[in-house]
Amino acid sequence: MKAIGIDIGSTSIKGAILGEHGGIVGDPEKTAFPDPIEAIGSGNFEVDSAAVVRATVDIVSRLSERAPDADRLYLCGQMGGAILVDKSGHPATRYISWRDQRSLRSYSGTSPLDSAKSLVDPQTLAAIGNELKAGSTTVLLHALAKEGGKLDGLVPATIGDAVAAALCGNAPRMHPTMAIGMLDLTAPRPEWHRGMIEALGLEKLDWTPPAHLGEPVGKARLANRRMRVFATVGDQPCALLGAGLEPGELSLNASTGAQVSRLSKRFKPAACQTRCYFGGLLLETITHIPAGRSLHALADLLTEVSRAQGLPVGDPWTTLTRLMGGCDETDLEVDLAFFPSPVGERGRIGNITLGNLSAGGLMAAATRNLAENLVVCARRLGADAEWVRARLSGGLSHSLRPLVRHLENLLAPLEVLESGQAEETLTGLARIAVARGEPVHAQP
Repeated sequence: MKAIGIDIGSTSIKGAILGEHGGIVGDPEKTAFPDPIEAIGSGNFEVDSAAVVRATVDIVSRLSERAPDADRLYLCGQMGGAILVDKSGHPATRYISWRDQRSLRSYSGTSPLDSAKSLVDPQTLAAIGNELKAGSTTVLLHALAKEGGKLDGLVPATIGDAVAAALCGNAPRMHPTMAIGMLDLTAPRPEWHRGMIEALGLEKLDWTPPAHLGEPVGKARLANRRMRVFATVGDQPCALLGAGLEPGELSLNASTGAQVSRLSKRFKPAACQTRCYFGGLLLETITHIPAGRSLHALADLLTEVSRAQGLPVGDPWTTLTRLMGGCDETDLEVDLAFFPSPVGERGRIGNITLGNLSAGGLMAAATRNLAENLVVCARRLGADAEWVRARLSGGLSHSLRPLVRHLENLLAPLEVLESGQAEETLTGLARIAVARGEPVHAQP
C-alpha cells in the first residue's frame, strides 16, 4: 500500500505520494506556510496552528485523489519552536516559531535565554546536546513559564507534533529527532532529561513518552478514509536521510537556514549541537548558519521600492540569479550574519565602489559568503582529512549553482557530492515508509 508524506517547513508545506521503493511518485503538492499573526517587528513570531492543520489536510486530500489506496501518513517538520496541546489534541497556545525572539527580551532584569543558561549546569547542557538557543523548544517553554502561562497538564510539542495530534484527536507524541535539547543523550535509550525539566520550571507539563517510528501515534479520518499517522520527524535529519548521508561524510545543507553535520555512533560532549538521528545514530551539527533567510532579506531590500509603488514584483529570484552571471569575481563584500549566528551577530555590506555596486554583485558576494561560512563551520566539526567526502543538500544547492562552485573550490581536493534529490525531505520520508520504522545505516 502507498503512503503520503508531508513536510511542514518554515517557508512552505509540501507533500508527495511515497512510493514502494523509497522514492516519491509524481509531482509534489505545495502551499505557503501561514503568515505570522504577530508583527515580526515586535520580535514575536506566532502562527495559528489551525491554519497549518487546514493546509496539511488540503494537501493530503489532493494527493489522495492520485493515491486512493494510501493508508499511511508520514510527517516531517521544522525543528525548534513550541506549542502547548491538551490531551485531546486541541492547542492551548499559538505555535511560537523558532524564529520568535521573545526569549531575548528582559523579564525582571534577565532574558529567558540568559535565565535558562544560568539554571542549566554545564554537565546537563552537554547531555542535552548544547541546545539552548533563542528559538529552541526548551528556551521558548521556559519563556512561557516566566510569562506565567498555564502549564499544568499540557503537552509540549513542535508544530509537526501538534498537527499530528489535531488530526488524530489525542495527545502529541514527540519523536527523538524532534526533541532537540530535551533528551538525555547519555542514556542508553531516548528519555526526557528530568534535571533539565526541573531546572527550567517545566515539571508541570505532561511529558508523554517519546514516539517510535514503527508505531503510529494515532489514526485520522482524512479524504474519506482512515489513515495511520506516524510521528513527525525533524526536517533536518529527514533531509539528510533523503540526501543519502553516510557515516564518514561531511554534510553541508543550505536552505532557509544552513547546517554542517556529521554522523556519530555514540554520544560524546562536543563543541557543537548533538541531536538524535535514525538507526541509533547521533547527528553532530552546527546550525543557524545564515543562508536563505538572509538572502531573502537582501531580495526584499532590492525590491522594496517596487513594492512601495505597488508594482508587481512576483518571484525576484529568476532575475536576481540571472544578474549574478558574470559577477563571481566581484570584490564587493557581504556578511550574511543579519541575526545571531555561529559566524557573528551583525551583518555588513562593504568595500563598495561605484563600479561594483549592483544587484547581481550584491547577490554574488552574498552567495560567496554563504559558502565561506559553511566551510568555516565545517572545520569546527573536524579537519578536512577526517571526511570521506562532502555531501551537499538543501534547496539552495539546487537553485544557486555558484554556491556549489564556491564550495568545490574551498574544499578542494575533497569531493563535493550533490544529493541529486530535488525533494530531500520527502525522499527521506519515503525511505522511512519503506523501512516501516527506523532506517538503519552501516555503523561508522
